Amino acid sequence: MIPCSPTNYEDFKSQVNAARSEGAHCVMVGRAAFNNPWHTLGHVDTAIYGAPSSGLTRRQVLEQYQVYGDSILGTYGNNRPNVRDVMKPLLNLFRSEPGNGLWKRKADAAFLKCTTVQSFLADTIVAIPDSVLDSPIADAPAGRKDLFTDIHNLLPAPYAAREEEVLYA
Repeated sequence: MIPCSPTNYEDFKSQVNAARSEGAHCVMVGRAAFNNPWHTLGHVDTAIYGAPSSGLTRRQVLEQYQVYGDSILGTYGNNRPNVRDVMKPLLNLFRSEPGNGLWKRKADAAFLKCTTVQSFLADTIVAIPDSVLDSPIADAPAGRKDLFTDIHNLLPAPYAAREEEVLYA
């Protein structure tokens, strides 16, 4: 697997295509998706599968996630998953957006008292401006393109000697 941390749709698509042309069978976007889910996962279906953009807003995603989250609370017994477990994948949904810091502080307080995703969102979403909640996915500023086009020159050279043969000073 080749790690991929795109900043926008075109970067994502070019990195995935470059990795595939170099023989990659899959591309890992785990950390990028967790740290910046809106800008990373918002382009996956379009970049990988060629599907048209859904045009969803963060508010719509949260409304759909709230239904899902409340339906799975406590399904594994012993209050697992709880609200914190269910909301963890969305903690960076507002990364680099106005209100993000306040939203995270409100989230920390809400985890102590909220027993449903609906109540969690009701307590915390007031920190995020409507302009952020209601804007669809958009491209981020362009970054480097085709990071993996020449992947073999980016990797260290293969070892020429075995460890036993190396002389130690």
